[in-house]
Amino acid sequence: MKKILATIGLAFAAIAVASCSGSNGEGKGPGSYNSFKKKSDYRSSMKVYQNKSVYAAATPQNTKIRIDLSDQRAQLLVGRGEHVAIDTPVCTGRSAKPTKPGTYPIMEKIVNKRSTIFGTTYYKGRRVHGGDRRKYHGRRDRYLGAPRPYWMRMTSGGIGMHGSSSVKRYPSSSGCVRTPQTVIPKIFAKVKEGTPVQVVR
Repeated sequence: MKKILATIGLAFAAIAVASCSGSNGEGKGPGSYNSFKKKSDYRSSMKVYQNKSVYAAATPQNTKIRIDLSDQRAQLLVGRGEHVAIDTPVCTGRSAKPTKPGTYPIMEKIVNKRSTIFGTTYYKGRRVHGGDRRKYHGRRDRYLGAPRPYWMRMTSGGIGMHGSSSVKRYPSSSGCVRTPQTVIPKIFAKVKEGTPVQVVR
């Protein structure tokens, strides 16, 4: 019985995605994804697009993430037709430490991650350094990593997608994909380890 109900649920999810109008469920009228993307401030805006019906049909088994380095935006895509559930501004790596194009499977998911490199260093209760801990060589007795909420690791070298309160509209991170705090939990909930993250230019 449970298998039958699960099959029915997946069928309804597929119908929900397939029923969206237009290519990739984007439509053409006011409020559609195509309309949202064609706005003159698309690249500079902090506005977030969400298609509620497509998002409801999303599961960790049928999603992927696309990150566009030129637009500094990311999309949560659903199903074979890659219907857009979410389109959000992001902030990728600056020129000295770029986020490299390619396809990366999510390697781990951690809700309350802290950085092992960037954070605050203390000595006898006093803050002695902030930022890259590798650049500080003085005395220390405590290190507190900077928060990386809803962490989704993309590479073994420490690059991932995570929530941030500093999402600028140009590349300025150290390689990670900073995502607005209000959006990242929604993406995190719809992906799993192994979900592909496609970084394009």
